[in-house]
Amino acid sequence: MPNLDKKTEANKRFNSLQSEYKKFESAFQTLSTYLNPTRGKFVTQKTKGQMIDHKTLLDDHATNSIKILASGMQSGMTSPSRPWCRLNIADKERNKVPAVRVWLDDTTEKMLDVCANSNTYDVFYSMYEELGQFATSCSIILEDYDSVIRLRNFTAGEYYLGTDSRGIVNSFAREFELKVGQCVEMFGYNNCSPQIQQHKDNNRVDVDIIIRHLIEPNTNADLSMDDNKNMLYRSVYWELSEGGDKFLSTTGFIEFPVIAPRWDTVTSNEVYGYGPGWFAIGNVKQLQKTCLDELISKEKIYNPPMIEDSTVSGVSNYMPGGKTKTTGNTPNSGSRTAYQINPNLESFHNSKVELKEAIDKTFFVNVFLMMVNFDKTNMTATEVAQREQENVMMMGPLLNRVNKEMLTGFLERLYAIMDRNGLFLPPPEEISGQDIKIEFISILSQAQKAIGAISIDRTLNRIQNIAAVKPEVLDVIDFDEAAREYANMEGIPAKLVIDKRVVKMVRDQRVQAQQMMTNLAAADQGANVAKNLASADMEGDNALTRASSMVGSNT
Repeated sequence: MPNLDKKTEANKRFNSLQSEYKKFESAFQTLSTYLNPTRGKFVTQKTKGQMIDHKTLLDDHATNSIKILASGMQSGMTSPSRPWCRLNIADKERNKVPAVRVWLDDTTEKMLDVCANSNTYDVFYSMYEELGQFATSCSIILEDYDSVIRLRNFTAGEYYLGTDSRGIVNSFAREFELKVGQCVEMFGYNNCSPQIQQHKDNNRVDVDIIIRHLIEPNTNADLSMDDNKNMLYRSVYWELSEGGDKFLSTTGFIEFPVIAPRWDTVTSNEVYGYGPGWFAIGNVKQLQKTCLDELISKEKIYNPPMIEDSTVSGVSNYMPGGKTKTTGNTPNSGSRTAYQINPNLESFHNSKVELKEAIDKTFFVNVFLMMVNFDKTNMTATEVAQREQENVMMMGPLLNRVNKEMLTGFLERLYAIMDRNGLFLPPPEEISGQDIKIEFISILSQAQKAIGAISIDRTLNRIQNIAAVKPEVLDVIDFDEAAREYANMEGIPAKLVIDKRVVKMVRDQRVQAQQMMTNLAAADQGANVAKNLASADMEGDNALTRASSMVGSNT
């Protein structure tokens, strides 16, 4: 009976998460229909498969805008071709210790190598598309023997989420189908229900079975027990149609394995997000309607509606070169166009251009196109910020949320998995007791910081102009700190920026060397004077003998 209570409890929890999702399902279906029908899987589509209604989706501009957004976020936030994060410790002084810096950089490099050698970046791109379209995306991070981790992404309609009192996603559920053979392979024959076992025994391995999966905080966990049933999060599978008290699988996770970023939420207790897809849907519908009206107008020009009078003999032939017989003798008798057709096709074109520009603005296409071409143009983060300062500032809340809800959770779980498997070097003693912090150095994160660099540039330029009149004004600025601030904003690795103490030592040595050179030069000059005096002619009539005689006469 206790197991039955647990399964009943799991079903109640599942139904509660599903009920919250149902509030958004209609909107998700609309977004799928008008933006990208290949994304989003809903209950009503299970029997007919994934279909594209080309009578509704006549223009794919919004679909392409979403793909540009996803590509731009990939390039701008998690580019596979450049480091986008680095590890630090809270103690800034210890963070500069060479052994600490080497270990942190080596650890970061190994984590990024795992990302590159797994399916991480493929799933990230898919998540960015989901974010642009539905404003919520989701994937689960699983351990993998070959590639350390493996990500499994989901689309809208496949999963249900729950949050804690702080609005942080901490629960995940999904309902999906498995073949009988897949159930036996995944859970083991003895763990399957009698129904599945019977299908397997009769070689009916392709029969579909509806499975439910739930991941949630394990409030009954006994942390003193070292097993997968007493971890911080429990993960259970069960067969929907089977009424027994048996789970197909009961396991757990030390960290919450699901990352589910939202573009934005109206209130902190909302589970699903709102984003550009929601805001662009009006313009997208209007664009489709404009395209439809334009097609109808063009069709009327080339195939206009016709009327016939009683003089037509037989059937009118509207094919090219066709002939229609008529008995009428009056002008325009027989078949003729129903009305004069002269649509303003240019107005359709102008309307579409305006709508596409509005859609592009909603999806930040200009910024993300710049991100996609970033590697080709060799722009710096500061240049990106200068060109698109307004849009970069507007994207600030998004970057913060994606960094917090997606990338931080991903990196923390990746670090934990690699640490448990002994994939890092032993840390130096200086790190003992220190919290490891994540710093994001992607081009978009740098562009956010570089907005401050624009102000610094403006200030320094103005001071330089003043210095042309009053050079003393340069004493106001600490140019060393300005250089360090620039390096930080551009994401320059910390190991490339020389420690202040080292800089002071080098400068002191340079001053000493310059003083020694000055002293040597003065000594050389004195020695030359003495030598010249020693070899001077004291017998003839010259300035030296006259000066000497004057000195002698005065004494």
